[in-house]
Amino acid sequence: MFRLALIQIPLFAAGVGVPGVLAGTSSAAQAAPQPMLTFRSVFTGVAIDHQHCTWAGAVDGAARGRLTIALRQVEEPAAAANPIWHVVSRWTARDESGVHSFIADLEGMVDWKAGTIRLGGTMADGWLKGSWVEADGRLSNGDLAGSFAITPAVARR
Repeated sequence: MFRLALIQIPLFAAGVGVPGVLAGTSSAAQAAPQPMLTFRSVFTGVAIDHQHCTWAGAVDGAARGRLTIALRQVEEPAAAANPIWHVVSRWTARDESGVHSFIADLEGMVDWKAGTIRLGGTMADGWLKGSWVEADGRLSNGDLAGSFAITPAVARR
């Protein structure tokens, strides 16, 4: 009988512990929803540095305000004739309240033929600094619009 009790205690502890861990995980995930932003911008030309294409516009959602996008092709200049570019970009949002202003450094691809942009990177400064960001957009007549998903950083050092 003593042996049976020893086997049941670890099983009981495991049974109680697993749902407790799962409950904590699901409540933490529910407590921190993924911020979603939308953006729309118009092409403003080539920057003074002759390296970046720039857009200016607005961001809406958890952050609301002005948005500036600076995008630069990574490959050599001859690759500019290709329909798909590997790019790096800096997104600067100035939130009307000042609380959700941020700078995000993103990298990814622009498909000029399909009119799509797909970028990922991190919040470099400001609101949710260190969080992962994914931007998906459509280009229409040179203007850029789309969505911006933020996955908040879980742990910080």
